[in-house]
Amino acid sequence: MGAISIPGISRLRAEAGLSAQTKDTSLILLWQDGGPSHFETFDPKPEAPSEIRGDLGAIPTRLPGIQFCEVLPRLANLADRFTVIRSLHQASSSHVSATHTFVTGYDRTGTIAGPPAHPDLSVIINRMRESQHGHMLNYVGIPGQPRGGPAYLGPSYGPFQVTEDPSKPDFKVDNLRLPETASHGRVRQRLRLLDQVERLRRDLDVSGTLQSMDHFRRKAHELVLGDAAEAFDLSQEDPRLRQRYGMHMAGQQALLARRLVESGVSVVTVRCHPPGPWHDSWDDHPCGTHVFGTMKGRGPLFDQTVSALIEDLGERGLDEKVLLVVAGEFGRTPKVRDFDGVPGRDHWGHAGCALIYGGGMQMGQVIGATNAHGERPSERPILPQDILATIYQFLGINTHHMFTDYSGQPFPILPHGTSIPELTG
Repeated sequence: MGAISIPGISRLRAEAGLSAQTKDTSLILLWQDGGPSHFETFDPKPEAPSEIRGDLGAIPTRLPGIQFCEVLPRLANLADRFTVIRSLHQASSSHVSATHTFVTGYDRTGTIAGPPAHPDLSVIINRMRESQHGHMLNYVGIPGQPRGGPAYLGPSYGPFQVTEDPSKPDFKVDNLRLPETASHGRVRQRLRLLDQVERLRRDLDVSGTLQSMDHFRRKAHELVLGDAAEAFDLSQEDPRLRQRYGMHMAGQQALLARRLVESGVSVVTVRCHPPGPWHDSWDDHPCGTHVFGTMKGRGPLFDQTVSALIEDLGERGLDEKVLLVVAGEFGRTPKVRDFDGVPGRDHWGHAGCALIYGGGMQMGQVIGATNAHGERPSERPILPQDILATIYQFLGINTHHMFTDYSGQPFPILPHGTSIPELTG
């Protein structure tokens, strides 16, 4: 399950110690891979012609004059507790390049999938911050950022991946547990013996390399012997809370994300795809996907998952410490396209939405707007880089910090972008 070794995580994290300040804050990124329709989520257009507004209705929210799609009643009732950005836009309508822009801040041309040219935000957070708890991981991907990656920072900054479905009764993370034949005492005894054998080698090591390796090996064992595995144990949660999130993959992934950040993980990314007969994506083209029928099934599960996470974070007093961002790479085309009687919407980088919660930021508002047909921003256009700048500011990361690529060329963490003052105050 682990994409990289725990010693590798620890060693390279420490090498990053000279960078940004460490704060007891965390990020949860619920990524709607494929690009969710803004019309069928947070920016419906009930007054538009039928070929624009589609088949689903709009419902009022707790914010006067603001409506959401009818499939999101729980979030509509919580709208005064989070912020929606309705004017998100970027130049690309390709999954590959649009996702690259959103998660790295760097534009990328082309539509062919491949390794990212720059590290994504979760990798950078892992590189720039130390975990607040010595026995806890720093970046967990459930299962990880699609189309992202460490690029020139190296694979050891990638996520500890959780690929299994946490809603399954037998869900567990084997990597963080001792074999059944081993006991804590026995492992600690072996570590003491190993330390005695290598003491002479450490005494002769003038460079300090062996001492450093020993430190990281021991820290890896501490993760296994410590309480890291407890954060992954959903059986410790009240069954009523688990039901509130929904006993499906998306709901239990969100609950796991909450447990992880509460335990000290700096960043958790979740591919937020409520399960069902639809495809494993929000990419609702008309070829094989009935966008309105799909959203009638997917929407309520998404609504349940995100509303439960918002309520749970607030009830636990984590709304200052944890920033939740819910977004995908772009929105969908304003005009519904029909293919053999199946309606759908295609890629649309010119407009999209994002949900922001927590971080001690200004909530209960809608930032920006699109025009009458949802084609492009008509007020306060927001770029993905602005969202990234807001995230980095919250986490105490200096976006001017430079990394060098494989050729030795320096690049700042973020080439441009400004934190969103409506959020940060």
